Amino acid sequence: MNHKLFPVVLTVIVLLSAFASAGMQNAFASTPPASADDGIKIVSFSTDKDVYTAREEMNIFLSVYSPENISNALIKVSGVKSTKGVYYVSYSSKQNLTAGKNNVTFTKKLPSCSKCAGISQGTYVIGASVTYDDEVVTATHSIAIMSEPNQIIPVDIAVEEAKRMIDSESEDLILLDVRTEEEYDSGHIEGALLIPMSELSNRTEELNTSKKIVVYSANGSNSTIACDMLIKNGSERVYNVLGGINIWEECGYPIVSTATSIPEQPGFEAIFAIAVLLAVAFWVRRRWVSFK
Repeated sequence: MNHKLFPVVLTVIVLLSAFASAGMQNAFASTPPASADDGIKIVSFSTDKDVYTAREEMNIFLSVYSPENISNALIKVSGVKSTKGVYYVSYSSKQNLTAGKNNVTFTKKLPSCSKCAGISQGTYVIGASVTYDDEVVTATHSIAIMSEPNQIIPVDIAVEEAKRMIDSESEDLILLDVRTEEEYDSGHIEGALLIPMSELSNRTEELNTSKKIVVYSANGSNSTIACDMLIKNGSERVYNVLGGINIWEECGYPIVSTATSIPEQPGFEAIFAIAVLLAVAFWVRRRWVSFK
């Protein structure tokens, strides 16, 4: 090798090694640890509609994942509780679950007179649970019951149900954040569209009214107002996330910020290592020159 080229080649090798090392460290740091969640899970929990009136039949769908074949798992579903303490949706059964997804479907009919039954207009929660040995998993699903046909009101949903809807990756869903741009940039639910509350009345045409629109704010107050605005604009399937992103974070669900989309820059340790390596390369070069 040409003696004059040796110091240059050495310096290049040192620099490439430093950057490769920093890149590998960043790659390993950004890789989340593998999850070992292999227990029973409720994959989906829904009804054929989300808004009902008196006398309508309600079809309930529950999908349960089991990692293996098990016997006598207790499946319970209950909800639509009246002011008289009666649950108009009630189901309980012991079933054998096979490895993989297990689907449970049943039908309930709402009472012919909602007011007589103690059911007023509003959102009602249906809960599901699967129990096996000492393991219990739960899920909720919300519906709205109207006092008159052809009315539309928003459905209030818990963050657990909102996450399940978002995780379904349905193209039929819009996730709407109505907070300020600063709040959105500091942290938001991944995939959320930002339309600040102050701008929503002038930007509703940006939303496809035929899709499900899941709306959240900081604590649920502004999202309630936003849902009413969307319904007046023609949206028929509107969902208000109770407690907003505050409860979402309290439950440990992930958020992203604008900063996370910026490529990670080398930290102090990486810069210091590069500086040390450069100094070593310079020293070697000087020694090489003096040696010649």
